[in-house]
Amino acid sequence: MKYKLKRPELPEGYSLVELLVVISVIAIVTAIAVFSFTNTREMYNADDAANKVVNYFREANSRAVSNHHSYRVTINNSTNTISLIDEATLKSGNNDGETISGDDVLVKQEPVGARVLLTQPTVPNTVNPPAAPFSYTPAVFVSNVWTGHFQSDGSVTDVNLAPISCTMFFQPVDKQNIAQLIRAVTLFGPSGSIRFWAYNGTQLVQG
Repeated sequence: MKYKLKRPELPEGYSLVELLVVISVIAIVTAIAVFSFTNTREMYNADDAANKVVNYFREANSRAVSNHHSYRVTINNSTNTISLIDEATLKSGNNDGETISGDDVLVKQEPVGARVLLTQPTVPNTVNPPAAPFSYTPAVFVSNVWTGHFQSDGSVTDVNLAPISCTMFFQPVDKQNIAQLIRAVTLFGPSGSIRFWAYNGTQLVQG
């Protein structure tokens, strides 16, 4: 007796309509995920900006102490940039092969952070500096520029060598109605001490 082998049935596959539906669902889910990620990322721009300022302050302090001369940090609220400047770089280059004192040298410069306000927040309520003993007054921006001179003894001064202590505030431009996104950095001039703060809806607490 001969047996006839039965060919296995092949699946019919998906129709064009089914494929289009699946692709449409994937596209919608992807769009929602991207929008959600972007929105969340923008909400935390203040954290990024505050941390960048802290890092610049720490680097300026470290360089000033180890190199035994001052470094300057400037924050420009108009161009939204932060700069680290060497105020006493020695350059080699005269004909006798000796080192000669050079002009200020820009070490690095970056955007502080996309879409971040650097002024004291007033929305939804006035956010005050941290409680004493960290109740330093808001940073003063002269012509939209704040300047701090980091000295070799660890202190931070103004141009007249007077120690400066201040509080800097950071707030997302598009999220001004969410107080919990406000961040702050305090700088104690006499010792160069730096602290990061987060607003909890009532007050600034150390982060």
